Amino acid sequence: MSSGSALKELPPNAPVAVNQQRGGLDLRMGGVQSADPVVSPVWSVAGWCMQFVRLPAGTSLGLDQAAGRVYVKVIQGELAAAPKSPFPGVGEIADTRVTDDQISAAGEGALICVFTETDAVRDNVTSMAELEFQGPDADALRWKSFEEKFGAFTDFFDGQDAHMVFGFHLLDDDGSEIVYVHFWTAGKGVDLSTHNHGNDPSPLAPAFAEVHWVLNNGTGKGGMYRCDSPDATTKERFPMRRGQEHGPYFDFDPDTREPKLRENGAVSYPWHGWEAGADDKPGQAYDFVAAFEINPRYARV
Repeated sequence: MSSGSALKELPPNAPVAVNQQRGGLDLRMGGVQSADPVVSPVWSVAGWCMQFVRLPAGTSLGLDQAAGRVYVKVIQGELAAAPKSPFPGVGEIADTRVTDDQISAAGEGALICVFTETDAVRDNVTSMAELEFQGPDADALRWKSFEEKFGAFTDFFDGQDAHMVFGFHLLDDDGSEIVYVHFWTAGKGVDLSTHNHGNDPSPLAPAFAEVHWVLNNGTGKGGMYRCDSPDATTKERFPMRRGQEHGPYFDFDPDTREPKLRENGAVSYPWHGWEAGADDKPGQAYDFVAAFEINPRYARV
């Protein structure tokens, strides 16, 4: 296998800028009326390459399978042929690997993220030093510990080996945020808290419908869970492996397929969370996960 993005034949044309308010990078990816493909630059981390692409309806995209194992995460819209949409079914875990040499957009088009697992990807992530982002304006993609990021609000993460990086804000033609894509890690046994995203939305913390995509499962045992309350002694667990995503954990209208909102404008979720697995092997092994926080205006199950 070669080392590089599976979309190397498509030149990037999406404007990139540092987001001064929330951190990370703004990418202008266009809207459903975009007549031509919109393609981001390539970023890489720990041997993975990633690009974001807006495909107009009926547009096909060639994939270079020689670049590595190719995975396609649909953010908005739908792919044809081998159909893929933004969310698997409720309670489902889905593999996103694509082995075809071509994909095409259906309906009104599709906004996607293409992950390429090159031969530089290791079997496991054992150190945060392995997770330095490379690419345009990569200095804006900075890791912080959960303790550093949330320590002013809670002591839950004090001493926990868990980290979060500022990510990518994908924007519509009018500047509206379609999705915020960021990344986090959890070391062995770390529980990233039982939560329901019920806080009042704000410009710095807008409402979202989320789905997680796994780049690495440190012990093979980490995954999402659901439960009745933060104090619940029983959790329904959904382990996830590399290249997989999960179905919606938020509530949605079965007719419109849109997320349900609370009175304060937050998306309605039951109690849920992510908990890393544990083993008796020496050293650290990180769960490394991408979080796709989709603006409820753009989210359809």
